[in-house]
Amino acid sequence: MKKLISALSVFVGTVLLVAVAINFCNVFGRYALDKPIFWAEEAMGFLQVVLVVLGAALVTRDNAHLRMDAAEHLMPAPLKRWIDAITGVLTVAVALTVAWTSARVVAGMLENDQRSMGVEFPLGIPYAAFPIGFTLIALFAFLRVIGLLRGRQ
Repeated sequence: MKKLISALSVFVGTVLLVAVAINFCNVFGRYALDKPIFWAEEAMGFLQVVLVVLGAALVTRDNAHLRMDAAEHLMPAPLKRWIDAITGVLTVAVALTVAWTSARVVAGMLENDQRSMGVEFPLGIPYAAFPIGFTLIALFAFLRVIGLLRGRQ
């Protein structure tokens, strides 16, 4: 599991660095050379999709999603643990539903050979981040629920 998390972290970090480099080069080309990179905006959009969805999986793994926890501070520890477990089960259910639905959409994109407008890149490739990311969200939430039920977290 540690190798998966490490690989995912490195991948997300690399995608972020690539996005920053493309953006920098595009800004330089636009304002210094008066020649912007024609595919940069499209690439940035795809990279943002990948960053958000796979980054959300890492946030789920660290249990760092934003939430309203004002009442949680007043609850006894066992009740907090049960609420966290129920929230985790709901997260697993929703994430698997989104993963399944998005996998069908991505399969349709690949089957119909849908391509982007600018560089005609297959749309199924960047949008595959949705089923992958939400499956990872479900996995990390499930592992958290198991840990809560065993009293480890």
